Amino acid sequence: MHLTADVLRERTRESLPLPGSGRTQERFDALRGLGREDLALAKLVEPHHDALAIAAELDHAADPDGVWAVWAAEPPFAQVRAVADGPRWRLQGRKAFCSGADLVTHVLVTADDDGRPRLFAVDLDQPGLSPDPDGPAWVGPGMARARTVTLRLDDVEAEPVGEPGAYVDRPGFWHGAVGVAAVWAGGADRVAETLERSSRLDEHGLTHRGEVRVALAGVSALLAEAATAFDAEPGRRDEHRALVVRAAAARAVDDVVAHVGRATGPGPLAFDAAHAQHVADLQVFVRQHHAERDLARLGSLGAP
Repeated sequence: MHLTADVLRERTRESLPLPGSGRTQERFDALRGLGREDLALAKLVEPHHDALAIAAELDHAADPDGVWAVWAAEPPFAQVRAVADGPRWRLQGRKAFCSGADLVTHVLVTADDDGRPRLFAVDLDQPGLSPDPDGPAWVGPGMARARTVTLRLDDVEAEPVGEPGAYVDRPGFWHGAVGVAAVWAGGADRVAETLERSSRLDEHGLTHRGEVRVALAGVSALLAEAATAFDAEPGRRDEHRALVVRAAAARAVDDVVAHVGRATGPGPLAFDAAHAQHVADLQVFVRQHHAERDLARLGSLGAP
C-alpha cells in the first residue's frame, strides 16, 4: 500500500477505545491487527491513537479532525528547547525520528522546558519546520515507507500539554507502551503465517511451527492480562507489567523470525517480496524495545 495523507486520514477516522476504559483488549486487538496488516501503516496510525489518549489523559483539547503523531525520541544529536513567549510558547532545535512528517497534520512533541521535559502540541501547518539537511538519511529498506526524517524547528509555535514531566509520569505512558507491543505481536503473527501455510514440513519444520505457536500464545496471554489489569486499575502506573509485556513481545518477534527462517530456508526472504519486506519492517520496528537496558530497568524494580 502506498501511504498518502488521504490513506492515513481514512485509516485514522475511526477512534479506538481509550486504554483503561473497560475496553482495553479491544484496543490492543485493533493495534495487533494493524501490525499484522502493514507495519509501516501501523507506525503512523498507532501514534495517532496514542496522541488522542495522551491528550485525553492530560486534559488537552486535541483537534479531532487532525491526524496526529507523537515525536518523543531524544537522541543526543537532536534536542528541542521550549521558550515561553508571553502567553505563547516557541520551539527551537532538531527533532529526530519524525515519522510521517509530510503526512500528519498535528504532533505531540517533547521538548526541554528550562531543564524539565515537557510535552507540546504543534500544528504542522505553519512555517518554521523543515527537513534537517545535516540529519541522518534513512537508507535501510525496513520501515522506509513510514518516511521518517529529522526536522529543524525554528521558532515554531506550540501549546503545552500538561505540566513538566507529566508525559512520562502519567499511568497512560505504560498503557501506550503495551499498545506498541501489541503492534509488534501483530507483526510476528504475519511472519508466522508463512510457516502456517506451508504444507511441506518435516518433523523439524513442525517443531519450529510449534515453537512459533508457543511464542505467540505467550504474548497473547500477557496482552490479555495487561488489558484486564489496566481496566481494573486505570490510575496505576504499571511500569513493571509494561516492561514484561514489551520484553516478551520483542523476544517473540525474534523467536518467530528465527524459527520461520530456519523452517522455510531462504525461499520466502528471497522470492516472496511481501514477506521479505514485512520481516525487514518488523526488525526495525521492534528495535524500539531497548533490549538489555529495559531488562535491567525491569530487574531494578520491586516485585509486582
